Amino acid sequence: MKINQEKIKNDVFSVIFTILSITSIVFIAPHFTEHYRQKSIYTQQFVSGTVLEISENNIQEDPFVDGRFTGNQKFTVRINEGEYKGQVFSSVNTLGSLRSAIAYEGLTAVFTIRLDKNGQPVVWLYNYNRQPYIYLLAIFLAVIVILVGRIKGLRSLLALAFSGTVILYIVVPGMWTEHPMAVAVLSSTVICAVSFIQIADFSKKALVAAGGTFTGIIFAGFLAFIFGRIMNLSGVDMEKGESLLYLAQNRNFKISSILFVSILISCLGATMDIAISVASSAEQLFLANSKMPLKQYFSSVLAVGHDIIGTMTNTLILAFCGASLPLAMMIWGYHMNYIQFINIPLIVIKILQALCGSIGMVTSVWFTAIYSVFAFKQKAAKKQPATGDIHTRQ
Repeated sequence: MKINQEKIKNDVFSVIFTILSITSIVFIAPHFTEHYRQKSIYTQQFVSGTVLEISENNIQEDPFVDGRFTGNQKFTVRINEGEYKGQVFSSVNTLGSLRSAIAYEGLTAVFTIRLDKNGQPVVWLYNYNRQPYIYLLAIFLAVIVILVGRIKGLRSLLALAFSGTVILYIVVPGMWTEHPMAVAVLSSTVICAVSFIQIADFSKKALVAAGGTFTGIIFAGFLAFIFGRIMNLSGVDMEKGESLLYLAQNRNFKISSILFVSILISCLGATMDIAISVASSAEQLFLANSKMPLKQYFSSVLAVGHDIIGTMTNTLILAFCGASLPLAMMIWGYHMNYIQFINIPLIVIKILQALCGSIGMVTSVWFTAIYSVFAFKQKAAKKQPATGDIHTRQ
């Protein structure tokens, strides 16, 4: 009963601490980071509106893309929020292969409002309102995780929420500071610490896993940074890099650091997964046989890591392939030569991210095994009396 009470206290403390941490970051971080942000370049408003009536509907199915339409529509819309709330406007909706948000009576969607040269508001259908479905899916995930994992599931969700909060409120704004890599490293350290405390409480296992994760992702990040320099790659070559360059014109923005930080963030989750699995196995091996010779113990921990490496590396590479599928189809469809596409900066960066991320994960296994030896075996060895001492006592 005492053990259960202690566990409940740990669970309650962990949940409250994480919730307070998330709340503090959300409310406090903007006071320190907002001045790094440029003024908004958008002159239009984005608001919710409801289509009242379709007056013209000249559309036909797109011959190339299933489920999409081309043509144009005319309709009236009532704005549901903002300074134009309750007002009704006429609007024209032009459809194409790349933009196919169809208006129909009763549709509540996102509309843009901007002023024309005469100062009159002009309304367009911007996009469908997909927020409710995102929230629904997120709630479904939360329910499933809690049902299966119970209190551990809840704590895992809180760890996920904390990680997302740190990335959005600290890492992203921190990229505009004078020391973006330092911000990313410190943030990753905090994410590791909080996540592993949620998973394994304040234990040796959590400490070992955090150490292995941190070492792995730092190694992967610096490897990407060094090879990025050698191959003359920059953050400008990444997706949306050109837009960032325009944003950085009037600021001391170190765009070259994006490669390092992107590797750090992209392989953090998978590396944490590997590290905690290896650390848990190391703990169980020690509990099963605390007198196992140190060399055999280290080899056994590594053997567990070997099996995990195969699947997790495969997972990271397959995730890279899935995200790059349209790019691969374009290469194949246009009959691009190998020497041509393998040297395109965007493709090289994606390959660099996948390879360095995998190297970071493999490295974390080795370091987690080393830290396990120090955390479990070394302290245990000190507690055990030497053989000579036993004979002396006898």
